[in-house]
Amino acid sequence: MSRWQVISMATILISVAIVVVIRPQWGVDFTGGSLMEISTKGQSAVEIRETVGQKASIAATVQATEKDRVMIKMSPLNQSDRQRLTLVLEDEGILVEVLRFESIGPTIGQELRKKAVAAITVVILVLVVYLAYTFRQATDLMSSWKFGVAAVYALVHDLVFVLALFVILGKTMNISVDTLFVTAMLAILGYSVNDTIVVFNRLKSEYIKNRSAPLSDILDRAVKASLIRSLNTSLTTLLVLAALLIFGGVTIRWFIVALAAGTVVGTYSSLFVAPPFLHYLAKK
Repeated sequence: MSRWQVISMATILISVAIVVVIRPQWGVDFTGGSLMEISTKGQSAVEIRETVGQKASIAATVQATEKDRVMIKMSPLNQSDRQRLTLVLEDEGILVEVLRFESIGPTIGQELRKKAVAAITVVILVLVVYLAYTFRQATDLMSSWKFGVAAVYALVHDLVFVLALFVILGKTMNISVDTLFVTAMLAILGYSVNDTIVVFNRLKSEYIKNRSAPLSDILDRAVKASLIRSLNTSLTTLLVLAALLIFGGVTIRWFIVALAAGTVVGTYSSLFVAPPFLHYLAKK
C-alpha cells in the first residue's frame, strides 16, 4: 500500500469519526423550524438571544451574519408567535427591519434530508456505471468497473472531508448544514469526478501508446501530463470563488466556502487519491 493510499484512508477515517462523534449542526431545512434574519441597531447576538428568551419566551439561537444583522433560529412559529416576536423586538429597540423569514415543518425537513441522501447516492451509482462503460476499451489493462470504483473512492474522500470541515465549523462558529450546502456537495461531486476522468483518460491514452510499460509508469506519466491542467483549472475556479466570497454577500458565504474547499480537495484527490487506489485495484 502506497504512502498516498495511507494518507487518503486516514483522511476518510478521521473525517467520518468527526462526523459521527461531533455530528453536523442541521439547518432548519432538515430539522424543521423557523428562521428570521433581521437588521438591528447594533445589539450583540447574546443580548438578542436573552431578549427573545425572556421577553418572548422563545428558545432560539442567534448568529451574527454581518454588521448590524443577525439570524434567529427557533422551533416552528405560527403567525401569532411570529407577530409576538416581532413586537418584542420592536419594543426592545432591537428590530430595524425583517429581512427574511422562513418556516419549515419537521416532516418536510426529514423528507428533504432523505431526498438529499438519495440524490447523492443515485448520482454515485450512476457514475460507477458511466465510468465502467466509458473505459470499456481498456479492459485488457484492467476491468472497466475499477475505474468507476476508484473515481467514487476519490469522490467519497472529497465529500466526507468537506462535511467534516463543516461539522467543525458548526461546532466552533455555529454554521448549519442546509440545502445550500447539499447543492455545494453536488457541485463538488461533479467537479471532482470531472477532474478524475481527465486523469483516467490520459491514462488510457498513455496505455495505448505503450501497452508493454508497467502500470505504475503509465499512471505516473498520466498524472504528470494532467498536473498543470488540473492546477490551472483549480486556480481559475478559486479566483472566481474568491471574488464571490468578497463581493457576494453573507447569504452565499458558506456555500462559496464549501465550493472552495471542495475545489482544493477535489484537485488533490484526482492526482493523489484516485490513481494510487486504481493501481491498488489493478494489482488485486
